[in-house]
Amino acid sequence: MKKALSGASIVTLAFLVAACGSEPLALPADSAGTQLFEQSRAFMEEGEWSKASEGFDTLLRNYPTSPHLPQARLSLGRSYYEQDRTSTLILAVDAFRNFLTYHPSHGQVDYAQLMIAMSYLSMMRSPDRDQSQAVEALRAFEIFFEDYPGSPYAEQAQESMQRVVDNLSEHELGVADFQMSRGRYSAARQRAIFALRKYGTTSLRCEFVWIIGESHRRQGDRRQATTYFQQIVDEHAECERVRDASEWLRQGGATRPSEEDEPGFL
Repeated sequence: MKKALSGASIVTLAFLVAACGSEPLALPADSAGTQLFEQSRAFMEEGEWSKASEGFDTLLRNYPTSPHLPQARLSLGRSYYEQDRTSTLILAVDAFRNFLTYHPSHGQVDYAQLMIAMSYLSMMRSPDRDQSQAVEALRAFEIFFEDYPGSPYAEQAQESMQRVVDNLSEHELGVADFQMSRGRYSAARQRAIFALRKYGTTSLRCEFVWIIGESHRRQGDRRQATTYFQQIVDEHAECERVRDASEWLRQGGATRPSEEDEPGFL
């Protein structure tokens, strides 16, 4: 068994020397792989993320009983994440998920879940592109808050999650705007309603309320239009739509509907 391990280590070491072109990673004979672990940590401290990931991956493959496995898995994920390429971010997600699978009671499980979300966030595309990674990021953040509500990383997670929410809601806004431009007012309104329900913390709330009100106005429903334009004036003082909403209310707004007539989703 030891001879087989030694042979595998030599092959791995030869590969790493060729790949790094620098000081070779040590493969100590002890079952802990402590020297390799410390060398990989040193690469991390120096910002040598590719070398660090190679080192931690080598440790995980060659020292299955090492006490350093939990930290090695966590550090492997971080070193992949810091390389910030789609290929390495995918590997980062896999590494952090492996950490959660093998070490579910570890004190840094909240950090690992956060980093899964952050990895997807880093892969997130602009609002006019496919939003698959943004959807995955949002779900990962939701799991973080569901499973670790008292985490010290909560504030960071909340700020980052807001970026995802705004990206996804901006995508929905683009769809709603397109529907409005084609005269599909009911479809645009339903898209806006969906976005407000799905992404309640969106920074684009005023724009969605505007679409709902404007779609009603263009369809001749003055009472409903008044409801939403008034909401913009009352609740979104910094929104650029306030001037247009105020002007319409001044010139042609209907009597504001009673409270029981107003939609409950806003």
